[in-house]
Amino acid sequence: MDPLKLTLEELLYLRLGKFLDQLNGRAVPDLYRVVLEQVDRAVLRQALEHTDGQLGTAAKFLGVDRNTLARKAKHLKVKGPRRTTTGRGRMAR
Repeated sequence: MDPLKLTLEELLYLRLGKFLDQLNGRAVPDLYRVVLEQVDRAVLRQALEHTDGQLGTAAKFLGVDRNTLARKAKHLKVKGPRRTTTGRGRMAR
């Protein structure tokens, strides 16, 4: 199965299934909220990375209000990417 040919929903479905399998039947309190927060965190991190940490640009990219994005980022403890030594560009991986 080529992950590049799967939809985002299919990728999330498969990864979530593996996560649930690893729980071995153990319950996770508020699982739905936990999953949504993890997805939100990943989306915010990617948007901020792709916009070099520019909150307004990331908000526009995501189609949300800048204040909403700032509030969500603060709540989820998501920060913009660390700057490279030149102070520009994407976070080094």
